[in-house]
Amino acid sequence: MLLVAGLMLVLLLAVSGAYGFHGDEMYYVVAGRHPAFGYVDQPPLTPLLSAGSVAVLGVTATAVRVLPALEMAVIVVLVGLTAGDLGGSRRAQVLAAVTAALSGYLGAGHLDTTTDADLLAWAVIVWLVVKLLAGGDRRLWLAVGGTAGIGLENKDTLLFLAAGLAVGLVVSRRWDVIGSPWAWAAPAIALLLWAPNLVWEQRNGWPQLIMAAQIAGYAADNRAQILPLLWLFTGPLLFPVSAAGLVWVLCSKAARPWRPIGVASVVALALVVVTGGKAYYAIGTAPLLMAAGATVTDRWLARGHRRIRLAGFGTAAVLSGIVVTFLTLPILPLAAYARSGLPAAVPDTADQVGWPQFVATVTRVVTALPPSERDRAVILGDDYSEASPLVLLDAGLPPVYSGHNAYWDWGPPPTSRTVVVHVGDWRPTDWSRFFVGCHDVAHIDNGFGIDNAEQGKAISVCTGLREPWRAIWPALRTIS
Repeated sequence: MLLVAGLMLVLLLAVSGAYGFHGDEMYYVVAGRHPAFGYVDQPPLTPLLSAGSVAVLGVTATAVRVLPALEMAVIVVLVGLTAGDLGGSRRAQVLAAVTAALSGYLGAGHLDTTTDADLLAWAVIVWLVVKLLAGGDRRLWLAVGGTAGIGLENKDTLLFLAAGLAVGLVVSRRWDVIGSPWAWAAPAIALLLWAPNLVWEQRNGWPQLIMAAQIAGYAADNRAQILPLLWLFTGPLLFPVSAAGLVWVLCSKAARPWRPIGVASVVALALVVVTGGKAYYAIGTAPLLMAAGATVTDRWLARGHRRIRLAGFGTAAVLSGIVVTFLTLPILPLAAYARSGLPAAVPDTADQVGWPQFVATVTRVVTALPPSERDRAVILGDDYSEASPLVLLDAGLPPVYSGHNAYWDWGPPPTSRTVVVHVGDWRPTDWSRFFVGCHDVAHIDNGFGIDNAEQGKAISVCTGLREPWRAIWPALRTIS
């Protein structure tokens, strides 16, 4: 298991700086430099960790991706350990680790997102609950509560798991667990650790509910992506392992002790579908399915034709790993990547390309301003992905602001800054409400012709502020 996890970690670190930052990653770093118990679009943990990584390791894409790579490697080990706790042999544990390492966890480990810590929290809780349901030391419920509380300071999707476990325990009639004060201590500890973020949310008008409503506005698209994502995440050719694991946990007599967490995985998925949440909210219980599926696969291998069956598993594992690597990791030279169909297929990778050119273009626009205007200039990014690189990769630019998500809370610009270099599409579209005149002076070009989120966006210069910034600022707020 450790060897498998180590090889995965080495691969992730080797390609971590191949293309560049993702816009979300830079936003987390900038947000973490404004410490708070919450932000309008997320709890505080990932931004604080991202800012800390850059402070220690420097402003590089690799710096923010070290921790995600480590988190995914830990998950690989946890999946193997979970297989052992489900009764799997040493070989089953290795099969489980291989399944996890060549799955969507490999792709997740390349980017610094809130999903990484969330997946780790789910994996830890799954591992602990598997132990507890088999009669493990009930004091482990304290660790479940602590993990959940820390996880909720990163992402509230753990509430799906909590609801699922509650239903699973009742449906499976695990009154021994329901009646245990140790089990009730877990949600109490989680709530206590989550409280600072909840207080921040209450004092700021519950912006996470606004975000949830925005996400639910794309419910149909989110639901349509769930099954394809589950297929890809569990391995394009290894998904039968996880499918077999789900069937075993829900139906096998031997798996009866762990039936509650099997039910929880189904309930959590159903809640994601009903609420219209993003597709990746549904992947948290994959460690259970992979671990259980590996024990089933191990028994299948033991029933005969071992070499042929092991070769079949090995082939499926290698091919799945190749597909996941090709789709999610920056392994192609940029010129070859630009000629492929990957930028359209996987936008997250495409959005890592072109940030130096982006900053250079904005810098040229600012430099071209007359000195009298440059001294009064401010940069206004349409969204956080356009503002963050100009802060993080700053080359002596004027102050940078945006009305998008947490950036709005850090504004408005000073009243003396009346010349605006605007980056991106105007939101709202009617700039004449705010300025006497705006004209486009440049367009973003990443230099590779890759059609990502910033390619072709306009940079405009606006003058003649119609009202003071404080009067304009409320109209520029966007939460999405």
